[in-house]
Amino acid sequence: MENFKIYTGKRIKEYRENKHLTQEYMAKELDIAPNHYGRIERGENACTLSNLIHICNILQVTPNDLLANLIITKDDSLETEIQKLNLNDKEVVLKFVQYLISRY
Repeated sequence: MENFKIYTGKRIKEYRENKHLTQEYMAKELDIAPNHYGRIERGENACTLSNLIHICNILQVTPNDLLANLIITKDDSLETEIQKLNLNDKEVVLKFVQYLISRY
């Protein structure tokens, strides 16, 4: 499996390009420097949870769209159980998953 930051950055870039948005536009919307945003897409900088959520909102995707291939399950039971959670609990699960991935 690719490095978490690299994989996530590539997925963000794919969705951004499919929406015909520029890196400069994304940086402005996120209130970060364009070069910082570029480093996120290249996997050089980690994306904060807050920025990840904002990116998802801008690109009209879910965190699952960006992270789907990072979590391997034998079936859909994990996703089914997560869908039962409220939004705050889903964010806690996402933070935990990101922590686990960052350890590798």
